Amino acid sequence: MAISLTGLLAFATGIAIASIISMLRRKKTEKTDEPKYDERTQKIGGKAAKATIVVIMGVLAVIVWGDILGVFKLETSMAVSLVFFALMISMIGFLKYYNSKEV
Repeated sequence: MAISLTGLLAFATGIAIASIISMLRRKKTEKTDEPKYDERTQKIGGKAAKATIVVIMGVLAVIVWGDILGVFKLETSMAVSLVFFALMISMIGFLKYYNSKEV
């Protein structure tokens, strides 16, 4: 199994972006006096996780029924990438949504 240069470059770029975002978020939270984890953040995380599971089930249903009905054909790697992308986007979106509301 050979690693291509573009794949390695994409991996390194992703790691660099993730570490920059993590560093910026850490600096932002250090300036506030709010605790990182408390009952409210656990409740918000639970609600966001429940909503994300519903979204993932919907995405999986669309993929399966699209394949059964012959609307589209996805390879395994593409289907997993699509589900992972939906997972990340929905979890981030629901966390931001529930954080903005008073729970």
